[in-house]
Amino acid sequence: MKRLKTNTSFILFLLLAVQVSKAQTATKATSLFKKGISLIDTDQQYEKGIKLLDSALLYSPSKSIEIQINFAKGVALNSQGKLSLAALSLQKNIPLINTFGPGLKNKFHANNYRVLGDIYKSKGEPVKSMEFYQKALRYAEKHNKASKAIVLHQIAVLLLEKEEYTEAERYLNLATDQYLNESLRLGKYLNLGEVYVKTNRYIEAEKQYAAAKELAIKTNNNNALSYVYLGLATIHFEEKEYIQAIRFYEQANTLSEQLGTKQTEVSSLLNLALSYAKTGQHFKALPYLKDAETMLGESSSKMLQMHLNAIFASVYENMGSYEKSIVHLKKEAQLKDSIFSAEKNKQFEELKIAYESEKQQQEIEFLTLQKKKNELELFRQEEALKNLTLEKELEGARQENTILQLQQNTTKSENKIALLKKSQEVTKAEAEQSKLIKNAYLIGFFVLLIPLSGLLFVYYQKLHAERELSKKQKELNQQQITELVKDQQLNTIKASIKGQELERERIAQELHDFIGGNLAAIKLQLENFKLDTPKLQTVLTHLDETYEQVRHLSHDLLSKKIKENLFTDLADDYLKSLSASSDLNINFIPFNEHLINQSDIKIQTTLYKILQELINNTIKHANATVIDVNVSASSNFINLLFEDNGGGFEKENSLKGVGLINIEKRVKKINGTLNIDTVLGRGTLIDITIPYKYEL
Repeated sequence: MKRLKTNTSFILFLLLAVQVSKAQTATKATSLFKKGISLIDTDQQYEKGIKLLDSALLYSPSKSIEIQINFAKGVALNSQGKLSLAALSLQKNIPLINTFGPGLKNKFHANNYRVLGDIYKSKGEPVKSMEFYQKALRYAEKHNKASKAIVLHQIAVLLLEKEEYTEAERYLNLATDQYLNESLRLGKYLNLGEVYVKTNRYIEAEKQYAAAKELAIKTNNNNALSYVYLGLATIHFEEKEYIQAIRFYEQANTLSEQLGTKQTEVSSLLNLALSYAKTGQHFKALPYLKDAETMLGESSSKMLQMHLNAIFASVYENMGSYEKSIVHLKKEAQLKDSIFSAEKNKQFEELKIAYESEKQQQEIEFLTLQKKKNELELFRQEEALKNLTLEKELEGARQENTILQLQQNTTKSENKIALLKKSQEVTKAEAEQSKLIKNAYLIGFFVLLIPLSGLLFVYYQKLHAERELSKKQKELNQQQITELVKDQQLNTIKASIKGQELERERIAQELHDFIGGNLAAIKLQLENFKLDTPKLQTVLTHLDETYEQVRHLSHDLLSKKIKENLFTDLADDYLKSLSASSDLNINFIPFNEHLINQSDIKIQTTLYKILQELINNTIKHANATVIDVNVSASSNFINLLFEDNGGGFEKENSLKGVGLINIEKRVKKINGTLNIDTVLGRGTLIDITIPYKYEL
């Protein structure tokens, strides 16, 4: 008994030790994570910081800490220019984030997708970058306004790099100042200044640079101030005010030298050389070019070296030094040829590093799992050994008790033998009689048992059948209730849409038949008068104009709803009302809204009716829970992507349905194309493309 209590206490102690060990492991992971962040953010020691983050992952941190570790590692790798590895680290977060509730999910996804957008922008993949920014914007809108403003600013920077200045300006203005920190507000003013310079709006550009200058001085941000001077210099350069441009370029150069920012210093030197060359002072341009050449060296950006050699060639040519000009022209040509191959080698190295890193990560994960497996196996072996020892001790005690019991039984048996011998003859006779009675009882029992067993079996089968029937009936009732609810939702939507259309048709008919008819009758009556006077002619003219207005109003009333509202707002309200009144989760994502809303009214009307038809088909047939609607526009096309997670269908057997035929007719009417991607059990994707300008 004492040994049993000792073993139980030991097991409890062991479990407590395991819990303490887990707590210490989690604390160790958090500690390493914080040290890694400090090295990266404060000391810019990226390599050491990343190693500490990798070590933290080995201590099985919580999901929240693991996501933050991957995010910090991705940001650090992005700062180092290791773009493929950075993207790999952030993409590991996506399935982890999806396990959280809405609050943390929106926060983590907004930041994670935004940095992925930054990475692919740096990789020169603007389409992929915009895709991640749009995802970040969707989650940021649900998180908070500050997060949304940051994503809008980053989208504007991407559009600025693509030279889409109108869209960049629109997104910069959407990023409200009050939700941006001082650093991002500075960036916004500088970017707006660049947009205005590129679109030749120099007065507005100067206002933005003035606001940026004030904030840069206030926050003691000399780096931003150097960009302000570069921007102001560019304005004067473009307006051919080269003396003023030189003054601002020199201010930018002075600040860049103090800060040690190589990029802005080289840029100011090159632009100073260009400005002096524009004034004809080529001899003054040469020292700046040579300083820039010294700073760049051979290991710097080939694009900058190519630009430097182009300016050298131009200056030497204007100075009459043709041999030197030709030397720099050859260097420029060689750099152009090498840029392509260098870029390819860089991509190859990034892919190679990404593969090796992923392989190392897999090995680390395997070793971690193997370690946990070995620890668990060792714990099981120790427990098994303890249980075996305890069983042996219990078995020894049982054997001792058995021996004592046998000895007592032997003594009792010897005493009983004498009595048994005396009563053996009497017992034998009684046994014979008892045997006959028992046999009779057994035969009777078996005779009753057989039919009773049959009855019990039949009764059990009946109960089982009734239970199965009740279960089937319950499932059938639930299915009928679900179908009735869906039919009710569909009928409600159809009745609402049909009621609106009928009301518009009734009003149009009343205008055309009653008021138009009365106006025509009044005109006829007035024409019967034989009075050819100017006043009567004026009245008749007004009647004709009124009649024409009524007729046009009756014809246009059906599309008035589209004309009086922005298409994107109308579609958004319609889909939100459907989502609120049903179990559907409908996501509506427009891109280039101003182009969509400026399209032909007939295109908007047809798109709206197609959207209604698609929603009706999904509710009626697809059994979907989520619908994604994307509408985008360019100068040539409008595209509608409609996707649901329903049951799909077989295209060969379902393309003759009334709903799809109606949609196909509407698309053909406006010269569009319709593509359907569906597989039974996988959902449906419908892609509709319509020319932005068309002829019926």
